[in-house]
Order: sequence, then structure tokens, then C-alpha cells
Amino acid sequence: MASGTVAVRLPDEVLEALQKRAAAENKKVSDLVRELIIAGLREQPRNEDGSSAKVVEYLEGFGGVLMAILFESAGGRYFSEMATKYAIDMESLLREGKPLDKHTKAALMNQFEAAALKVGQETWNRVLGLEQKHPES
Repeated sequence: MASGTVAVRLPDEVLEALQKRAAAENKKVSDLVRELIIAGLREQPRNEDGSSAKVVEYLEGFGGVLMAILFESAGGRYFSEMATKYAIDMESLLREGKPLDKHTKAALMNQFEAAALKVGQETWNRVLGLEQKHPES
């Protein structure tokens, strides 16, 4: 197999690390560098546009996972909303003997949704370690 030569400038600390590793593996530095380059090229196959095939494959898979989570979340939200509406109706029937009027029920649902969003934001802030910014009074 034909081969060519490539000259590469390396920082002193990198060259020292290569020399130590080559000595530990009982190899010449040039042989070690060749092996590392070939292994690195094999590990990261590239697409025609130069992007890493492994990264693209991972992101495409991740997109599928995100879509599944989105569908599950939408279903959960639907059933939560339905359960809340039924709970409002049941509470009103038990208390007043009749369901709430449409506008009162809509106002209550808006309050519940606002409270749920606030809890969700606070949870994400806690998980991500973000500080809560409180408006100055």
C-alpha cells in the first residue's frame, strides 16, 4: 500500500504525552500517531456534507423519542383536563345540586391551568438550578 508523509506541529505537552504513551506501549511515536489517526477516522464516519454520521444518527433517534414524549404528554394533558372538568362538575353537583355555568367553569379551568404552568416552571427552574427572579415590589 502506498503511503505519504504528513508533518504536524504539536504543543510540547502533547508531544510529551505521545512519547510517554508510545514508550509505555513499546511503539515508535510515528506508529502510535498513525494508529490513533486511523482509529479516529474509523470511529467517526462522515456523511457527504461532512457531518458525523454517528451524531446525525443519534439526533434522528432522539427526534423520535421527543415525538413519543410529546404524544404522551399531549395525551396526559388531555386526560388531566378531562378529569379536572369532571371533578369541578361533581363538586358543584354535590354542593349546589347543579353543574356550574359555562363561564364560571371556564374561569376555574383557566385558574387551574395557570397554576399548573407555574408549578411546571418552578419545577424546571429547580431541576436546572435556575434562580427565580421575583419582581421588585
